[in-house]
Amino acid sequence: MIYDFPLNEKSRTYLRLESLFSQIRDNLGCDQPWAHIAFFKGLFDLQELLERGDLRADLIKDLERLGQRLTHWASLPDVDLAQIKQMQQESSQLARSLLNSSRPGVRLKEDRLLGSIRQRFSIPGGLCAFDVPQLHHWINTPVAVRHQQMQQWLSDINLLMDAISLLLRLWRESGSFNERLASNGFFQDTAESAELIRIKLTGNQLCYPTLSGHKNRFALRFLPSAEQQIGDVSFLLACC
Repeated sequence: MIYDFPLNEKSRTYLRLESLFSQIRDNLGCDQPWAHIAFFKGLFDLQELLERGDLRADLIKDLERLGQRLTHWASLPDVDLAQIKQMQQESSQLARSLLNSSRPGVRLKEDRLLGSIRQRFSIPGGLCAFDVPQLHHWINTPVAVRHQQMQQWLSDINLLMDAISLLLRLWRESGSFNERLASNGFFQDTAESAELIRIKLTGNQLCYPTLSGHKNRFALRFLPSAEQQIGDVSFLLACC
């Protein structure tokens, strides 16, 4: 099992968005009404994150820095130049497209159905038919109609999703796992210029990691998943 921990607020936001993207896509592919309710929940959580700042500007800067890193990788021996060139083209195209696009989430905010039901998702038990009849009417429309409208809503954020997926994939691939030992479940180290810390545990270890840190220094503590003592914990660590 692999755990990804962010080292700054920006990478924390990217990981949260990636998790929401996965939730949205998983429920998009299901025809059941309960899955489409979960789709809306993920979509509204995504909207809230997008409204907190200018995510597009951060992404453009990170894609440009990624292009510089790829250029450096291209100068290293025994690298796949064709793959690096493809990644350079992909990151450059995404940066240009983001620069020329409107702010992600604007069209979602203007949609009448989404606007009329969004607040109800924050109320416990607030999705009854008498609370949001327009939602229950939509859920009972043909599946093909629902899927078409869901794809239209996602068209406003697909570019954002592609950019974050590419960044996180290359961040993860830039770090290699190395064996480490947490003495009595505790380990600390530095991570210069890293965005993520990745922890890999084998399936039979009855513990899980937590991370705290400041700037480039971090500390890991492994906690038991059952009533037991934590001794030395062997794990794999990657700074990405």
